[in-house]
This record gives sequence, C-alpha cells and structure tokens, in this order.
Amino acid sequence: MKRDAGRTFESQLVEYLVDSHFDGDRLAFAEQVGYYKGQVDAWISGRTKPQKATLRWLMSATIAPEFRVAAEFQHVDFDAQNEIMSELRRVLGSHQDKSGVYAFYDSMCSVVYIGKASKGFLAEMYQQLKGSLGITFPKAVWDAPKSRWQVVRYVSAYEIPSVDHLDYPRHVESLVLRLSKPVGNKILGSLQRSAPPKDHGEARKKS
Repeated sequence: MKRDAGRTFESQLVEYLVDSHFDGDRLAFAEQVGYYKGQVDAWISGRTKPQKATLRWLMSATIAPEFRVAAEFQHVDFDAQNEIMSELRRVLGSHQDKSGVYAFYDSMCSVVYIGKASKGFLAEMYQQLKGSLGITFPKAVWDAPKSRWQVVRYVSAYEIPSVDHLDYPRHVESLVLRLSKPVGNKILGSLQRSAPPKDHGEARKKS
C-alpha cells in the first residue's frame, strides 16, 4: 500500500481493506465490520480518524476467519451408496460449496472420521463417505461394513473461510485430529508454521 502524502495512514488503510477484500464495496465492508457505511466513508475521506483499537478490529474482522456452523449432528440415513449425494445436499443446504472441517459419527455419536474440505463440503464429504472404513473387525463378525457410509449416522460441518497464505482449515483439522484421534483417521495431521510467499525475496529464511 503506497502512502499518499495528502492523507492519513488510517484513511488509506481502511480504503485498502475495502478495495482489496471487498472489491471497493463500502457497504459490504461496513456490514462485515459492524459499522454504518457513513462511518466508513468518513474514515476513508479523513473527516474522522479511527482509534487504534478500532483499526485492529477492522483488520481482524476483514482478514481473520470466523467459524460458522454449516451442519451439526445432522442425522443421515444411507440405505444404499446411491443415496449419499442426496442426503448430503439435504443436510448441507446452502453450505455445499463452502470450505471447512467436517466430522462423521456412528449411531452412538462416536467420531468415526474427521476431514478437511478445501474445495467444498459436498464433493469432499461424498468422496470420504465412499472411502474405506479403516477398521479391522474380528474374523467372527459376519458381513462387517467396509465403507464409511455404512456406519455413519450423523454428520457435522463447520465453515472455515480460506485466507491467503494461511490454510486455516488444515490447521484446525490437524489440531482436532491430534486431540481426538478418530478410529477412521490413520494420519493425525501436522501443525506447521505458515510460510511467506515465495516471491518475497526479502523474507527471512526459517531457522
């Protein structure tokens, strides 16, 4: 963001947030951060100056992800594999294409599997429900289930917006996996530091 000698840093910062994250839509920005559009206009014009605490809030509300419930312990009934997609559409509603973390539960609401949806809940949950259950049963168990959809009776999904350079869905998934260790997850996930963009030549190397 280039400094304009004729304007304050605060007014330029607010304008930058509006332009870079809301395509210049001041009303959408105002609704996101909880202020009136007139107040946003006053900040950008320089008629008023936001306090430091307000600036921190504006940046947090714009950049930091806010988690939302897409579905929570929603009952699903898969009598056959060809019913998976329709059941998922029913419980996800308008959240089908959102990113985030989801969980599958058995009939006793015990966690069977936790996953990350980076390309939309519907597609990734559908693929994982068709996947192998990953549980070994005693040989005496007759007709043991082999796929996840055969044992899953409840699903939850939580929206976690993607942010440039910071894979929040992956971090949340890894943290939950390491805490809960579901029986259907073989890899518990790793917690790694986020790296600066590769084209930033001035970024210091990690030690």
